[in-house]
Amino acid sequence: MKFSIKVVSLFILFIFIAYALPLYVDNGERTAPPSSIARNEQASIDENEGYPLPVTGYESYIGQPIAAYTAKHGEPIRVGKAYGDSEWWVFGTNAADYIQIGVKEDIIRSLYVLGNKIETGMYTIGMTQENVLDEGYLARDFQLTVGDTPYELALSKKQKERMPLIQFENDSFVILLFDDVTKTVYGMYFLSNEALLDLEYYSVVSEEAYEVERDDWERSVAADEENVLQIKSVLGILRERRGLPMFQESEELITAASELMPSETDINDFTAAFTLSDQRIERKLAEVVPDRRTAFVFDDDCYSVPALFLKLLQEDNVIFNDYLTRYAVTGNEHYQLILLSEQPIGP
Repeated sequence: MKFSIKVVSLFILFIFIAYALPLYVDNGERTAPPSSIARNEQASIDENEGYPLPVTGYESYIGQPIAAYTAKHGEPIRVGKAYGDSEWWVFGTNAADYIQIGVKEDIIRSLYVLGNKIETGMYTIGMTQENVLDEGYLARDFQLTVGDTPYELALSKKQKERMPLIQFENDSFVILLFDDVTKTVYGMYFLSNEALLDLEYYSVVSEEAYEVERDDWERSVAADEENVLQIKSVLGILRERRGLPMFQESEELITAASELMPSETDINDFTAAFTLSDQRIERKLAEVVPDRRTAFVFDDDCYSVPALFLKLLQEDNVIFNDYLTRYAVTGNEHYQLILLSEQPIGP
């Protein structure tokens, strides 16, 4: 009888273990989600909490005297006038070493870097988006202050993919400039908080609106001329990086551009609104180079060359058409104009 009781007890214990063990193991497996889900959840957390990043590279120059840069890297090839009582300090001449620095009252507000040999820090020219993601997650919302006023920026999905924004601890940012064709970083634009808001590229979604005080900017022929020089430099660097032939200036296009662009004495808010149009530019090109394929870039919104190319290169642009090898560039406070054509046929 005692033996039978022991057998029954052992049988009941065995049945209990047989049923309880899978439940225990199953519960343990459920507490650990698949690694892909875990990564996605972690990405969501880090995207909100990963910024600002520590200062480790060229962003450290933001807010510093320009003398801090020249002490280490030498003197610029030129110092040009910019709108708004600012200057552009230009260093380098080609796709390896070109950089232009925005300076106001001897303090660095921005660094526009196109030279792929410049050691800028953790983010470098030539990186793919996968390389960038290896360094950290890309956010779509940012908080920053100018003076004592807080602002919030929101990136569109397209901006996050092609012109993502990285925030650093010293009240600075960098825009990573992606080439839409090669899918790699072709340049970087480091900016102070104020310079970023002045750019008016990303949407300000905070209750407090940000006003760019351009009405106080005085027109400057010297700034117009500096913009033209920068446009020519940037066009050459971008074409070189794509392996395309360099543009050559065309006397016909130069004449056409000067005839299209209103003179300094003629320009005012009224004429600026009506003097230039796509239709007028097309008619002028057909008149001066009737037997060639042509194109043009016309902008009446951007005040700086980095802002112009930030806008132009959201999509692949006519400046990369390989058959277009002749050009003319002109600009003023209201317009930036690039005329393009193919090489003349014949001798």
